[in-house]
Amino acid sequence: MRKHESIDIGLSDSCSDADLPDDTNKDAQPPVELLHLVAKMRPSSEEFLEIFQIDTTFVKEAAVYLKIVPTLLALQREQGFDGENELIDVFCRCFNARVSLDPSMEKVDQDGVMLFENLKLAGYVTADRRKGFNREQARFVLQKLALFHAIPIALRYLKPDVFEAGIHKYLVKIDIDAGLSQATLRQMMDVFRQDIVRTGVDPSLADRAYAKINECHRRQAQLISDRLTCYCTMLHNDLWVNNMMIKYDPTGKTPCSLKFVDFQLIQMDSLVRDVIFFIITSVNDPELEAQLDSYFEYYFQQLAANMTRLQFPSPEDFTLERWVFGFREEIDRVAPFELYHIVSMLRVVLARKESIPDQSEQDAALFFNDNLVEEDYYRRLEETLRIYDRRGWF
Repeated sequence: MRKHESIDIGLSDSCSDADLPDDTNKDAQPPVELLHLVAKMRPSSEEFLEIFQIDTTFVKEAAVYLKIVPTLLALQREQGFDGENELIDVFCRCFNARVSLDPSMEKVDQDGVMLFENLKLAGYVTADRRKGFNREQARFVLQKLALFHAIPIALRYLKPDVFEAGIHKYLVKIDIDAGLSQATLRQMMDVFRQDIVRTGVDPSLADRAYAKINECHRRQAQLISDRLTCYCTMLHNDLWVNNMMIKYDPTGKTPCSLKFVDFQLIQMDSLVRDVIFFIITSVNDPELEAQLDSYFEYYFQQLAANMTRLQFPSPEDFTLERWVFGFREEIDRVAPFELYHIVSMLRVVLARKESIPDQSEQDAALFFNDNLVEEDYYRRLEETLRIYDRRGWF
């Protein structure tokens, strides 16, 4: 979606000058609050309107801020989260949203807009996508992600009717590639095959990897979801470096606050998808393969602590024993189905900075250009394929 430059709006409870009686002391008016906002609107390109399925994705994102966030906060407060620092805080402030100036419209038109707090002016920054997050930063993200996942799980068990009305109805699964032409889809698959071969992996591994990518893509097109378990929750479904903004302490080194952005693709599925996608696309760890279990274990510990605090009715599902005999099985079951999503995003994450213009509304074919990527992309792709192979995820 298109993001405009920040806008400044003055808000006041006072009436306008034209409405003031002659004897009113204008100096006594309440102070004006200056808001620094970012306006998010639909793309102007007709091609991108179709690719992004704007009538679904725009509504999804608006619902996150106007419907879902209040529902999540209400449950936390009911379960005893009484401090502001305890309440989920990964959502930036949304002042309002509309799909059109016409209240009878259901489709998003050129007047559709969401107004957000300007996070840059609040001290938040986006990490360098090509560098990714170090271990400390990655753990900070996983800590926040665990709470983001935990609250909808608890709500689904504790208040199923509220979950259905306040969250689940907005978690419609879509095929994000449905707006692409058949020619573009064929080109995309050809590029994946070519890239896998260029990593230099064994031909049999290349064949199995490509077959798994095709299987993932078919499941996506058929809108197949994972089975319903205690690990099913609301997913961000696109959690990589550019969809997070971090604020650091005065030293500039330790993260102290985090915001997730771009919720167009939220859906309900296994939380493993968000975790594995984030780790492989966005964590820059020279020992990533060896450390993968430690990232998952840290995330699970945070998840379990949150489930206890939320008074989850089946606490045995989130014990150390379940980490060993339950959650690891969930990882092995679900991770294979996230390969296509991971591989398709790696080309964007590791694209040369100068190869992608600042404006996001570019021709989709740009991302198939061989000049887009360099050796670090092929190294990360090869590492990803090796992880999947050694863990039996093909």
